[in-house]
Amino acid sequence: MTRIGLFGGSFDPPHAGHLLLAESAREELHLEKVYFIPARQSPLKDWSAFASPEERLAMVGLAVADNPFFEVCRVELEREPPSYTVETVKYFHRLFPEAELWLILGEDNLAELHRWYHVDELLALTRVGVGKRPGNCVHGGGEEKRFPVLAGGEERIRFFSHPGIELSSQEIRERIQAGRSIRYRVPEKVREYIERRRLYGG
Repeated sequence: MTRIGLFGGSFDPPHAGHLLLAESAREELHLEKVYFIPARQSPLKDWSAFASPEERLAMVGLAVADNPFFEVCRVELEREPPSYTVETVKYFHRLFPEAELWLILGEDNLAELHRWYHVDELLALTRVGVGKRPGNCVHGGGEEKRFPVLAGGEERIRFFSHPGIELSSQEIRERIQAGRSIRYRVPEKVREYIERRRLYGG
């Protein structure tokens, strides 16, 4: 059965941590393709994008261009906000009815998964692959406090190891505003795009 990964986020901007998580998921979960899906607006965040939808889409395209296993999907940018993941998963089920779908998350997102829109339906439609950083214990006392969704959906969730790095889009934006280097924190083509468009106050 074909396995397809779905990796959503604001990607404002996309950075090396995003790419490393997606590549680890592809390898560890044996995914044939990973789709990067920029969100129009997250339902759980008081968040509005700093870059426009088209700019974020363009940056993700530049970030994944040299990986034949990565693709970009604009489905959430074309829907009215907020961007509910369950609706995106339904879209991919229609697109690939025979595929096994895997939602790719970091541990920080897993901690909030129980609050997601129609989470029970979501877990019925897709498996969830969660990147586990080295040294973080997920099998032992207290894990259901950290990740409440494990109390009922643990059979649909699988942890995979990846060498996580401490990096966030907010940190990238703050470095740009402070006039500091973002080289190697984002792909070079993304860095050039940000500079060319003078994004994030650069």
